[in-house]
Amino acid sequence: MKILKYLIPYIVFGSLQYKFTKDGLTFASPFLFMSLRYFIGGLALLPFAKKVVLNRDVIILTLLTTASSGLWAMGLNYVAPSESAVLSYTMPLFSIPIAYLILSERPRTFEVVGAIIGFLGVTVYGLSLSGKLSVLGGILTVLNAVFWASFTVYYRKLRSMDPAVVNTSQMLLGSLVFLALTPVGFRFDPSLNFVGDLLFSALLGGTLLFYLWNVMLRMERVGKVTVMAFSVPVTSSIIDEVTGEVQLNHESYAGMLTMMAGIILSRKDEIFSKKRKVAVKTAKTS
Repeated sequence: MKILKYLIPYIVFGSLQYKFTKDGLTFASPFLFMSLRYFIGGLALLPFAKKVVLNRDVIILTLLTTASSGLWAMGLNYVAPSESAVLSYTMPLFSIPIAYLILSERPRTFEVVGAIIGFLGVTVYGLSLSGKLSVLGGILTVLNAVFWASFTVYYRKLRSMDPAVVNTSQMLLGSLVFLALTPVGFRFDPSLNFVGDLLFSALLGGTLLFYLWNVMLRMERVGKVTVMAFSVPVTSSIIDEVTGEVQLNHESYAGMLTMMAGIILSRKDEIFSKKRKVAVKTAKTS
Protein backbone atom coordinates (compact mmCIF):
# COMPACT_ATOMS: atom_id res chain seq x y z
CA MET A 1 0.00 0.00 0.00
CA LYS A 2 1.45 3.35 -1.06
CA ILE A 3 -0.40 5.00 1.79
CA LEU A 4 1.76 3.21 4.37
CA LYS A 5 4.68 5.62 3.94
CA TYR A 6 2.35 8.36 5.17
CA LEU A 7 0.38 6.26 7.65
CA ILE A 8 3.38 4.96 9.64
CA PRO A 9 4.81 8.41 10.57
CA TYR A 10 1.23 9.55 11.22
CA ILE A 11 0.75 6.74 13.73
CA VAL A 12 4.11 7.41 15.45
CA PHE A 13 3.73 11.17 15.85
CA GLY A 14 -0.04 10.97 16.27
CA SER A 15 0.43 8.66 19.26
CA LEU A 16 3.03 10.91 20.88
CA GLN A 17 1.24 14.22 20.35
CA TYR A 18 -1.28 13.49 23.11
CA LYS A 19 1.43 13.33 25.78
CA PHE A 20 3.26 16.47 24.61
CA THR A 21 0.07 18.51 24.29
CA LYS A 22 -1.24 17.26 27.65
CA ASP A 23 2.01 18.35 29.30
CA GLY A 24 2.01 21.68 27.45
CA LEU A 25 -1.45 22.45 28.78
CA THR A 26 -0.11 22.40 32.33
CA PHE A 27 1.77 25.62 31.45
CA ALA A 28 -0.80 27.43 29.28
CA SER A 29 -4.56 27.69 28.86
CA PRO A 30 -6.03 25.70 25.93
CA PHE A 31 -6.81 28.62 23.59
CA LEU A 32 -3.44 30.29 24.15
CA PHE A 33 -1.62 27.01 23.56
CA MET A 34 -3.58 26.34 20.37
CA SER A 35 -3.07 29.88 19.07
CA LEU A 36 0.71 29.50 19.41
CA ARG A 37 0.58 25.95 18.01
CA TYR A 38 -1.33 26.99 14.90
CA PHE A 39 0.79 30.11 14.31
CA ILE A 40 4.13 28.27 14.61
CA GLY A 41 2.86 25.38 12.48
CA GLY A 42 1.49 27.65 9.75
CA LEU A 43 4.65 29.76 9.72
CA ALA A 44 6.84 26.65 9.35
CA LEU A 45 4.79 25.46 6.36
CA LEU A 46 4.58 28.85 4.64
CA PRO A 47 7.93 28.56 2.75
CA PHE A 48 6.65 25.36 1.11
CA ALA A 49 3.21 26.76 0.30
CA LYS A 50 4.54 30.17 -0.83
CA LYS A 51 1.04 31.64 -0.53
CA VAL A 52 -2.07 31.80 1.64
CA VAL A 53 -5.52 31.25 0.16
CA LEU A 54 -8.66 32.60 1.79
CA ASN A 55 -11.91 31.45 0.22
CA ARG A 56 -15.21 30.06 1.45
CA ASP A 57 -14.01 26.46 1.66
CA VAL A 58 -10.78 27.33 3.50
CA ILE A 59 -12.73 29.45 6.01
CA ILE A 60 -15.18 26.60 6.64
CA LEU A 61 -12.27 24.16 6.99
CA THR A 62 -10.59 26.52 9.48
CA LEU A 63 -13.73 26.77 11.61
CA LEU A 64 -13.99 22.97 11.68
CA THR A 65 -10.31 22.40 12.56
CA THR A 66 -10.26 25.06 15.27
CA ALA A 67 -13.46 23.71 16.82
CA SER A 68 -11.92 20.23 16.83
CA SER A 69 -8.57 21.37 18.27
CA GLY A 70 -10.17 23.63 20.88
CA LEU A 71 -12.50 20.92 22.18
CA TRP A 72 -9.65 18.40 22.14
CA ALA A 73 -7.39 20.70 24.18
CA MET A 74 -10.12 21.45 26.72
CA GLY A 75 -10.88 17.75 27.04
CA LEU A 76 -7.19 16.95 27.61
CA ASN A 77 -7.37 18.97 30.83
CA TYR A 78 -9.60 16.24 32.26
CA VAL A 79 -8.51 12.94 30.67
CA ALA A 80 -5.25 11.02 30.21
CA PRO A 81 -3.54 11.10 26.78
CA SER A 82 -4.53 7.52 25.93
CA GLU A 83 -8.15 8.17 27.00
CA SER A 84 -8.20 11.25 24.78
CA ALA A 85 -6.77 9.24 21.88
CA VAL A 86 -9.35 6.47 22.22
CA LEU A 87 -12.32 8.83 22.57
CA SER A 88 -11.08 11.01 19.68
CA TYR A 89 -11.05 7.95 17.45
CA THR A 90 -14.79 7.58 17.60
CA MET A 91 -14.26 9.88 14.59
CA PRO A 92 -14.53 7.18 11.85
CA LEU A 93 -18.11 6.42 12.87
CA PHE A 94 -19.03 10.07 12.18
CA SER A 95 -16.87 10.59 9.10
CA ILE A 96 -18.51 7.92 6.92
CA PRO A 97 -22.08 9.36 7.01
CA ILE A 98 -20.73 12.94 6.74
CA ALA A 99 -18.73 11.92 3.65
CA TYR A 100 -21.90 10.49 2.13
CA LEU A 101 -23.86 13.70 2.82
CA ILE A 102 -21.19 16.17 1.65
CA LEU A 103 -19.28 14.22 -1.02
CA SER A 104 -21.90 11.64 -2.03
CA GLU A 105 -19.14 9.11 -1.27
CA ARG A 106 -21.12 5.92 -0.86
CA PRO A 107 -19.46 3.75 1.81
CA ARG A 108 -18.44 0.20 0.95
CA THR A 109 -19.72 -2.64 3.08
CA PHE A 110 -16.41 -3.59 4.67
CA GLU A 111 -15.54 0.05 5.42
CA VAL A 112 -18.78 0.40 7.37
CA VAL A 113 -18.39 -2.96 9.12
CA GLY A 114 -14.75 -2.15 9.94
CA ALA A 115 -15.76 1.23 11.40
CA ILE A 116 -18.50 -0.36 13.51
CA ILE A 117 -16.18 -3.06 14.82
CA GLY A 118 -13.48 -0.47 15.50
CA PHE A 119 -16.03 1.64 17.37
CA LEU A 120 -17.05 -1.45 19.35
CA GLY A 121 -13.40 -1.70 20.36
CA VAL A 122 -13.46 1.95 21.46
CA THR A 123 -16.60 1.21 23.52
CA VAL A 124 -15.04 -1.84 25.19
CA TYR A 125 -11.92 0.19 25.98
CA GLY A 126 -14.06 3.04 27.34
CA LEU A 127 -16.00 0.69 29.61
CA SER A 128 -12.71 -0.60 31.00
CA LEU A 129 -12.10 2.97 32.20
CA SER A 130 -15.53 3.35 33.83
CA GLY A 131 -15.36 5.05 37.19
CA LYS A 132 -12.06 6.73 36.27
CA LEU A 133 -12.97 8.71 33.15
CA SER A 134 -14.10 12.33 33.56
CA VAL A 135 -17.59 12.79 32.12
CA LEU A 136 -16.90 16.39 31.07
CA GLY A 137 -13.56 15.42 29.53
CA GLY A 138 -15.23 12.56 27.69
CA ILE A 139 -18.00 14.76 26.26
CA LEU A 140 -15.55 17.45 25.09
CA THR A 141 -13.33 14.85 23.45
CA VAL A 142 -16.17 13.10 21.61
CA LEU A 143 -17.44 16.49 20.36
CA ASN A 144 -13.90 17.06 19.08
CA ALA A 145 -14.25 13.77 17.17
CA VAL A 146 -17.40 15.04 15.43
CA PHE A 147 -15.61 18.17 14.19
CA TRP A 148 -12.53 16.13 13.29
CA ALA A 149 -14.73 13.89 11.13
CA SER A 150 -16.15 17.01 9.49
CA PHE A 151 -12.81 18.59 8.61
CA THR A 152 -11.55 15.18 7.44
CA VAL A 153 -14.34 15.16 4.86
CA TYR A 154 -13.49 18.74 3.92
CA TYR A 155 -9.88 17.74 3.31
CA ARG A 156 -11.19 15.18 0.85
CA LYS A 157 -13.40 17.83 -0.75
CA LEU A 158 -10.35 20.10 -1.24
CA ARG A 159 -8.15 17.31 -2.63
CA SER A 160 -7.49 19.26 -5.84
CA MET A 161 -5.67 21.94 -3.82
CA ASP A 162 -2.01 21.71 -2.77
CA PRO A 163 -1.95 20.26 0.81
CA ALA A 164 0.79 22.73 1.80
CA VAL A 165 -1.37 25.67 0.73
CA VAL A 166 -4.50 24.27 2.40
CA ASN A 167 -2.77 23.64 5.73
CA THR A 168 -0.76 26.86 5.78
CA SER A 169 -3.93 28.85 5.14
CA GLN A 170 -6.09 27.09 7.72
CA MET A 171 -3.39 27.10 10.41
CA LEU A 172 -2.51 30.81 10.10
CA LEU A 173 -6.19 31.78 9.97
CA GLY A 174 -6.90 29.36 12.84
CA SER A 175 -4.22 31.01 14.99
CA LEU A 176 -6.19 34.27 14.71
CA VAL A 177 -9.40 32.51 15.76
CA PHE A 178 -7.68 31.10 18.84
CA LEU A 179 -5.96 34.43 19.53
CA ALA A 180 -9.39 36.07 19.79
CA LEU A 181 -10.38 33.43 22.36
CA THR A 182 -7.21 33.60 24.51
CA PRO A 183 -8.78 35.86 27.20
CA VAL A 184 -11.09 32.93 28.08
CA GLY A 185 -9.47 31.19 31.06
CA PHE A 186 -6.11 32.82 30.29
CA ARG A 187 -3.19 31.13 32.02
CA PHE A 188 0.52 31.20 31.13
CA ASP A 189 3.50 29.83 33.08
CA PRO A 190 6.25 29.26 30.49
CA SER A 191 9.33 27.07 30.98
CA LEU A 192 11.82 25.10 28.89
CA ASN A 193 9.53 22.07 29.09
CA PHE A 194 6.70 24.20 27.73
CA VAL A 195 8.82 25.26 24.74
CA GLY A 196 9.62 21.62 23.94
CA ASP A 197 5.97 20.59 24.29
CA LEU A 198 4.81 23.48 22.12
CA LEU A 199 7.35 22.89 19.35
CA PHE A 200 6.52 19.17 19.16
CA SER A 201 2.78 19.85 19.18
CA ALA A 202 3.10 22.63 16.59
CA LEU A 203 5.54 21.00 14.16
CA LEU A 204 5.43 17.20 14.43
CA GLY A 205 2.06 16.90 16.17
CA GLY A 206 0.49 19.75 14.21
CA THR A 207 1.86 20.76 10.81
CA LEU A 208 3.19 17.31 9.91
CA LEU A 209 0.08 15.45 11.08
CA PHE A 210 -2.32 17.84 9.34
CA TYR A 211 -0.25 17.52 6.16
CA LEU A 212 -0.03 13.70 6.27
CA TRP A 213 -3.75 13.39 7.02
CA ASN A 214 -4.54 15.69 4.10
CA VAL A 215 -2.28 13.74 1.71
CA MET A 216 -3.80 10.38 2.72
CA LEU A 217 -7.29 11.75 2.11
CA ARG A 218 -6.24 12.78 -1.40
CA MET A 219 -5.16 9.19 -2.05
CA GLU A 220 -8.05 7.16 -0.65
CA ARG A 221 -11.69 7.36 0.34
CA VAL A 222 -12.72 8.79 3.70
CA GLY A 223 -13.95 5.42 4.98
CA LYS A 224 -10.66 3.61 4.34
CA VAL A 225 -8.37 6.29 5.73
CA THR A 226 -10.34 7.01 8.90
CA VAL A 227 -10.74 3.37 9.91
CA MET A 228 -6.98 2.80 9.56
CA ALA A 229 -6.47 5.60 12.07
CA PHE A 230 -7.74 3.32 14.87
CA SER A 231 -4.09 2.23 15.10
CA VAL A 232 -3.20 5.57 16.77
CA PRO A 233 -5.16 5.07 20.03
CA VAL A 234 -3.86 1.51 20.26
CA THR A 235 -0.27 2.78 20.04
CA SER A 236 -0.98 5.70 22.40
CA SER A 237 -2.47 3.34 25.01
CA ILE A 238 0.58 1.09 24.92
CA ILE A 239 2.88 4.12 25.31
CA ASP A 240 0.82 5.34 28.29
CA GLU A 241 1.06 1.97 30.01
CA VAL A 242 4.83 1.77 29.46
CA THR A 243 5.29 5.28 30.90
CA GLY A 244 2.94 4.59 33.83
CA GLU A 245 0.25 7.09 32.78
CA VAL A 246 -2.47 4.42 32.86
CA GLN A 247 -2.75 0.78 33.83
CA LEU A 248 -4.48 -1.35 31.21
CA ASN A 249 -6.58 -4.40 32.07
CA HIS A 250 -7.93 -7.37 30.10
CA GLU A 251 -10.91 -5.33 28.86
CA SER A 252 -8.58 -2.59 27.63
CA TYR A 253 -6.56 -5.08 25.60
CA ALA A 254 -9.75 -6.68 24.26
CA GLY A 255 -10.88 -3.24 23.09
CA MET A 256 -7.58 -2.55 21.36
CA LEU A 257 -7.61 -5.94 19.61
CA THR A 258 -11.15 -5.24 18.44
CA MET A 259 -10.03 -1.90 17.00
CA MET A 260 -7.27 -3.65 15.07
CA ALA A 261 -9.79 -6.21 13.78
CA GLY A 262 -11.87 -3.30 12.45
CA ILE A 263 -8.85 -1.93 10.57
CA ILE A 264 -8.07 -5.30 8.98
CA LEU A 265 -11.70 -5.88 8.00
CA SER A 266 -11.99 -2.43 6.40
CA ARG A 267 -9.10 -3.38 4.07
CA LYS A 268 -10.52 -6.84 3.30
CA ASP A 269 -11.16 -6.16 -0.40
CA GLU A 270 -7.62 -4.89 -0.91
CA ILE A 271 -6.02 -7.75 1.05
CA PHE A 272 -7.93 -10.43 -0.84
CA SER A 273 -7.30 -8.68 -4.16
CA LYS A 274 -3.55 -8.85 -3.55
CA LYS A 275 -3.80 -12.52 -2.55
CA ARG A 276 -5.68 -13.28 -5.76
CA LYS A 277 -3.03 -11.47 -7.83
CA VAL A 278 -0.25 -13.43 -6.11
CA ALA A 279 -2.14 -16.70 -6.67
CA VAL A 280 -2.67 -15.95 -10.36
CA LYS A 281 0.98 -14.95 -10.83
CA THR A 282 2.15 -18.14 -9.08
CA ALA A 283 -0.16 -20.28 -11.25
CA LYS A 284 1.20 -18.70 -14.43
CA THR A 285 4.82 -19.29 -13.48
CA SER A 286 4.31 -22.91 -12.39
